[in-house]
Amino acid sequence: MKKVLLFVLALTVVIGVATIVSARIASTPHDVAPEPCAMCHTPHHAVGYPLWNRQQDNQTYSMYDSDTFDMGPDNTSPTALNGNSRLCMVCHNGLLSTLVNYPGPCSTPDSDYDYDMPDGSCAQVGDGPAAGWSTDNNLTNDHPLDFTYDPSLDSIIDNNGFPNIDNTTYTGRSFIPGEYTGTYYPLFSNTVDGGNRFECSTCHSVHDTADYPDKGTYQVYFLRTDNTGSAMCMDCHVNK
Repeated sequence: MKKVLLFVLALTVVIGVATIVSARIASTPHDVAPEPCAMCHTPHHAVGYPLWNRQQDNQTYSMYDSDTFDMGPDNTSPTALNGNSRLCMVCHNGLLSTLVNYPGPCSTPDSDYDYDMPDGSCAQVGDGPAAGWSTDNNLTNDHPLDFTYDPSLDSIIDNNGFPNIDNTTYTGRSFIPGEYTGTYYPLFSNTVDGGNRFECSTCHSVHDTADYPDKGTYQVYFLRTDNTGSAMCMDCHVNK
């Protein structure tokens, strides 16, 4: 009986530790309002998946392109984002972002500004109005996103050696298996051409699931794994 009790106690401790280290935004840079979950989600009157609580991003973006970007478009004509990167850019495009459903009884957008992301905040990714952009935002100097990941298009000219897609390890989801760290980077579906889309969330976990040395000091939060020595880069750019 004593052994059984010790086993139950040990299992309880393990489950408790697992709960502590599970995905959360507390004490991360996304913990930015009195009700941090409400910054992005609402249980009622949401505007779409995943119970989204912010005005939709209707901006168009000029995307990264180069002679060695074999999976991307042929030009940088402004286009709307269609994958889940559109959710990220609601706050990260340097434009004013407001909630759809504010927390609290009978609240209105004018009653609580704690949940509004102001123009030109530190969250800005696109160059935005500060760089002279108005209807278009400039992502030409940022890592490609919202494209279909297809390693068969990798040309012999640049030969990145991109890993093949793994869609068998985890049922119902495709991943890029990291060749260097062993990290699985998720691919997503979108409203245009279906699955295997490379999005912001391929490299970043918005709920900060990974832990690694110097996180928040020499490395940014929300990476899916430790990027010391450019490890994440080498996970995909195998031959570099």
